[in-house]
Amino acid sequence: MNQSTTAATVLVVDDNEALLELLDVILCTAGYRVFTAKNGADALRLARRIPNIDLLLSDLDMPGMRGDELATRFSHYHPQTPILFVSSSDGPIESTQPFEFLSKPFSITDLRARVRSALQMPMGSARISQVA
Repeated sequence: MNQSTTAATVLVVDDNEALLELLDVILCTAGYRVFTAKNGADALRLARRIPNIDLLLSDLDMPGMRGDELATRFSHYHPQTPILFVSSSDGPIESTQPFEFLSKPFSITDLRARVRSALQMPMGSARISQVA
């Protein structure tokens, strides 16, 4: 999949509006189709409405519904979709397994590479592995 020509759909969830907008711009510029949500409830409404979501990129620590709870609920609608958590925590958190984890702050290059990697994993396998 060529990053500049991809039409992959990414659902981005973060309670920090400035970061949410920045992630939207970064991923749209990279050629992805992006939907955004400010919380888990909004993300689940989008998950029910959008038939094909290729990646869920979610903050882990959010008020109301944490990212790990969102991931569990989201998987009922999109069971084959990989999930990438972002968080300002120091490192991978046990509750994120088997999903990928990217620590904030991260570079644009790291974000794009991690998204591209998650989208290129073969369907049906352990698509996302824990990153140390």
